[in-house]
Amino acid sequence: MNFLAVVETVFPVFVLIAVGYGFGAVRQIDLFSLTEIVVYLGGPALVFTSLAGGHMEPGDVALTAFGTAFIVGGVGLLLRACARLSGRDAAGLYLPAMFFNAGNMLLPLSLFAFGQPGLRYGVIVFSIAALLQSSLGVAIASGRVRLDETFKLPYVYAAVAGLALQYTGSEVPRVVMRPLALLAELAVPLMLISLGLRLRSVSLQEWRGPAVAATFRLVGGYLVGRTFVDLFGVEGIPRDVLLLASVMPAAVVNFVFAEKYGNESGIVAGAVVVSTVVSAIAIPLVLAFGI
Repeated sequence: MNFLAVVETVFPVFVLIAVGYGFGAVRQIDLFSLTEIVVYLGGPALVFTSLAGGHMEPGDVALTAFGTAFIVGGVGLLLRACARLSGRDAAGLYLPAMFFNAGNMLLPLSLFAFGQPGLRYGVIVFSIAALLQSSLGVAIASGRVRLDETFKLPYVYAAVAGLALQYTGSEVPRVVMRPLALLAELAVPLMLISLGLRLRSVSLQEWRGPAVAATFRLVGGYLVGRTFVDLFGVEGIPRDVLLLASVMPAAVVNFVFAEKYGNESGIVAGAVVVSTVVSAIAIPLVLAFGI
């Protein structure tokens, strides 16, 4: 991808994040309500309409789903191995290192970089990442398996419904699809603005732990992602989206889980900030040279 295309892809994303961050300084925003709209209305509508309205090879869908799990698990194993070798405690690093921002950032970037086909595969990554985060992520944060959290988010259901329509050749009546499409159009800008607003609530209290977590998230993520696509011969849009996903910053919801369950929330918050800032360099590099 040439330099101009990279700028056109990345610039709008970080501009809207900055808009959300700045808007939060001049207006008191109910972030909870905004997040609820994204999570339960705009996000699922985006997932459903993206998958129901296009075509993806089943093998590519399976590889993308497996690749997402491979990146999440691979970074966790890499961090565990390094922690054992160094003899250091990495308890607070797993959440931000393993679980990346597959929603607020990956979906807009996949759309801007690779068009609607990229968005469809980004949605697969997003759905698997959300499932893993609400199951494995909650287990890591709380110290025990909590199945009650796993299936609360609607993204997986929306993805299954969209794929079912795609592969059965069924069509949703236009009178139903049009309002869903309007909701889907809300999702991308609201995701980015809400990310900017959320970043106002996290702070960098100390830099060493967050810097280590951010390194595993971005550098470790790319190494694991590159290993997967090369090992399994992934090509085309699925390959591009997986590599892009591998350098996404830590998901902000990691901070929410860490705060809720008392698991090193300071380190997690700092890692979200550091990885988000550094991703402004890592993402263009991957788009320009790594894909």
